[in-house]
Amino acid sequence: LSVFSPHFLLNSCEFQGDSCSFRHCEAALGSETVCTLWQEGRCFRNVCRFRHMEIDKKRSEIACYWENQPGGCQKHNCAFHHTKGRYVDGLFLPPSK
Repeated sequence: LSVFSPHFLLNSCEFQGDSCSFRHCEAALGSETVCTLWQEGRCFRNVCRFRHMEIDKKRSEIACYWENQPGGCQKHNCAFHHTKGRYVDGLFLPPSK
């Protein structure tokens, strides 16, 4: 399990734990830093706070998939770009800058 599931990053992976062949690591979800040990093929930690995938673009430049879905994006700290303000648990979150 070395590469992040793209569906996990978008919170849309239907598999959990060992039923998914990709890496699911909550500790690395907020990280934009690629693990240098992983790049060298030497990171075998189950919990690594760095990305185990190459990053082409910062998530803040990628439109949030959930923003235009019926329920909208409900993540307080969503790292993806939001074009509209939203309410999450009664708290107003402004559009991304």
